[in-house]
Amino acid sequence: MGNENSGPVRNLVQAGAIYGDVHFHGKQEVPAPQEAPGQLVAEPVNFVDREPEREALDALLAEARGARAGCAVISGIRGVGKSALGTYWSYRVIDSFEHGQVRFDFGLGQRSLGEAAEHCLRSLGVGGDRIPLSEDDKISLLRTKTRGRKLLFFFDNVGDLAHVAKLLPASAESVVLCTSHHDAADLVVDGIRPIRLAALDPGHALDYLRRSGLRERIDAEPAAAAELVDRCGRLPHVLRLVAKLLQRRTSWSIARAVRELSDKRRRRNHLHEAFAALDLAVEQLPAAEAKLYPWLGLFPGVFPGPVFSAGAVAALADLTEFDAESRLAELHRTCLVEENDQEQYLLHDLVGEHASEAARALGAARRDDALRRLVGWYRRQGAFADRMVMEPSRLRVVDDEVDGENPFTREEALAWLERERVNLLGMVRLAAESNWHVDVIALCDGPLWALHNQHKHYSDTLPALLLAIASAQEIEDLAAEARMRSLRGQLLMECGELDEAHEECAKAVAAAEQAGHRRILASALEFQGKVLHARDEFAEAVGNFERARRLNEELGRRRGMALQEYLMGKSLSGLGRHDEALAVLRTALDRLAEFPEDKRTPGRIGVAAARAHQALGQHEPAISALREAIAATRERQASFDLAEPLELLADSLTATGQPGARDCLAEALEIYEQAESPKAERVARKLGRE
Repeated sequence: MGNENSGPVRNLVQAGAIYGDVHFHGKQEVPAPQEAPGQLVAEPVNFVDREPEREALDALLAEARGARAGCAVISGIRGVGKSALGTYWSYRVIDSFEHGQVRFDFGLGQRSLGEAAEHCLRSLGVGGDRIPLSEDDKISLLRTKTRGRKLLFFFDNVGDLAHVAKLLPASAESVVLCTSHHDAADLVVDGIRPIRLAALDPGHALDYLRRSGLRERIDAEPAAAAELVDRCGRLPHVLRLVAKLLQRRTSWSIARAVRELSDKRRRRNHLHEAFAALDLAVEQLPAAEAKLYPWLGLFPGVFPGPVFSAGAVAALADLTEFDAESRLAELHRTCLVEENDQEQYLLHDLVGEHASEAARALGAARRDDALRRLVGWYRRQGAFADRMVMEPSRLRVVDDEVDGENPFTREEALAWLERERVNLLGMVRLAAESNWHVDVIALCDGPLWALHNQHKHYSDTLPALLLAIASAQEIEDLAAEARMRSLRGQLLMECGELDEAHEECAKAVAAAEQAGHRRILASALEFQGKVLHARDEFAEAVGNFERARRLNEELGRRRGMALQEYLMGKSLSGLGRHDEALAVLRTALDRLAEFPEDKRTPGRIGVAAARAHQALGQHEPAISALREAIAATRERQASFDLAEPLELLADSLTATGQPGARDCLAEALEIYEQAESPKAERVARKLGRE
């Protein structure tokens, strides 16, 4: 080297022999500080609502969690706004993460865990030559680099949620936010907070369109705008597509946009992106779930909603209920199916439409066979529920014999009937359209009638009975026609349509006499007698009940005799023959002792006896009978049956100057109003209400 130096050097020593250490004391070069990453995409425009979900994310910042990062997974159907929520919230709390924000898009599982870890390391300043080759080593180094730092990691479109736990930093000050099409409910045990998004409510969906530069057009056509957001399924992505369409088509009214989205071919074209996303979602399903998916597309054409159970799916797809439950659980996990708190499943409107298109590939014959199985399942389950809610031996014109153990308790049966009411009506319509006439009659005479006896749904049951009458006429079954007309006459009477009820019941009696079916005739005479009683034609009613009682006696049906005696007692009281009425009612009650499973009729007899006592001025025995009837009815959970004894009890309490009358009337009014009964007006007057 010699003793000369040319050019700049940092430290230079020129010496002969050196013994010991050499120390350089001078200013050392320090690497430039690593700039904190800020990788969030631009804040979404027109963002609306999601307040509960944002509050859940806010809570994530405040919770105590030890030496681990907070983590939340936002899931939901494609287009529901998962990434928008995550980004919007991230900007609201960005100051909480002084060391930066790292974002990585898994591309719906197209990118690996190792790629994610390497991206995070590079974002935190780790050079490529210092990044380990193995995935595990990358993750270990990432934990080292994140320890004690305040970082926000935003992992978008995570395909495998198991990756989330592996990437979780050992830093209580950091947060990992993910979006996924997979539900994360089962990760709660790992300290991960699941947030599942639903569609926007109608008001917020309209607000989204207003914020998209459409305020004047939306507000000018409020009814059409409300329909438009429904046509969009209230999904932010679909609303955005429609907003862009309206911005391009400035001459279109909102009503025109609704018409465009109502035409199937044009709708598919306008919403191509949304349907393509669902195509991809189904392609990524496991084979068993992908095979089930088209069968679910049959429900929207049958059920309004639609909401369905695993048992119904099993019948439709010809599976065991266990297999149906397992596959539905997976479809729920992938956010293609939703679940309510009554173990029922439902499809978002857009998914239902997409699945319906897939169902066409099944072929007409397979679809018809599946729907036939579905109607059969509802008929069988309905028969079980009917027999648990009502007297098993009661008259049923289609006497389904159901084999096997009844799966319901009485409470479960009533809950099932109420829960499945809309679907049972859908089955009646489907059976009528398919000319499965016996099924129509069986469903109306079985589960729907059992439900009506407990909870009144006049606007549903009356049209169903019209279909049943038409089915009976179509197959020329006079006995079934008489039965269906009798039931409809009962409902018309309860609604105060006495003339139409009288006409219907007269036709029922004529059909029963022509059929020569004595039990059906006894029933038709009973229903006609009840209408006569309601018309204050008490003597004629007594004649009907006496004739029906004799027919039941000939048939050896002692319970039927007791029912006619009960009704006869009511009409005798209407004639002012109250003592005679009480005697007949006591006979009926004694006869019913042979039928301890009948919990309803004794209470009704008690109410009739109370009326007779009231007419005789005997309010104390009336009060006693009514309190007993009310207690028994509450135990049966038959809310509608409570209204009459409550009203009568109020009358006797008022007559004797005892407290509690207004409370009884208020409860009776609520029951009548809920059932849309014309009796509500009378009770309201007693309360002094107009």
